[in-house]
Amino acid sequence: MDATRSAELYHAGRERMADAVRDLSLEDLDRQVPACPQWSVHSLVSHLTGVAADFVVGNVIGAPRPPWTAVQVEMRRNLPIAEVLDEWATVGPLLEKLIIEGTTSHPLVCNPYVDAAVHEADLHGAIGSGRPPTELWLATLDWMLDEPGPLTVITPDGTYSVNSDGPTAVAHTGSYELFRAVFGRRSTTQITDWDWDSPEHATTWSKKLASLPQTSVPLND
Repeated sequence: MDATRSAELYHAGRERMADAVRDLSLEDLDRQVPACPQWSVHSLVSHLTGVAADFVVGNVIGAPRPPWTAVQVEMRRNLPIAEVLDEWATVGPLLEKLIIEGTTSHPLVCNPYVDAAVHEADLHGAIGSGRPPTELWLATLDWMLDEPGPLTVITPDGTYSVNSDGPTAVAHTGSYELFRAVFGRRSTTQITDWDWDSPEHATTWSKKLASLPQTSVPLND
């Protein structure tokens, strides 16, 4: 994706999420995020802020694994949400500038809208703040599923290939459902319920599709 477009998608998502949480009560900020049950809403925003801060200074060792993200959350655990958002409002534009200048080739740093898109949908599942715009999850799908593979998933918006071990298969579903499933936000039962070319393929791929740890309970967002 063009660097300017990547920065624009990230900027818009950052602004939407900041607006969604800025005036939340302490009770709502402490609400568990269903898609990230170890995190509260405050933790999720702390993670996003920490990602931007770490990317700006080049702290990518361990990204995006849990020990790396845990430090981001812990550092901001006791800060008021206003302070966390102020930090994000400072480091976010620095990250956007870094992307546009093209001084790094790290795929996560160059495409922070991907992680932000996933967590914007997570936030919606927690507080009903609204799904990310269609253009954002479609851009994320294009970034994630850019190599040929044995699984073909056909959605109303396009045809995608999943490059993972498994039998050659075809499934039909919605683009948003595929977006959520690829990042582990749909259970095996939910994926099995897609329109598959055979029950055997549904069973196999419902466990292999997710690139991140898969939820064990159905999620609706």
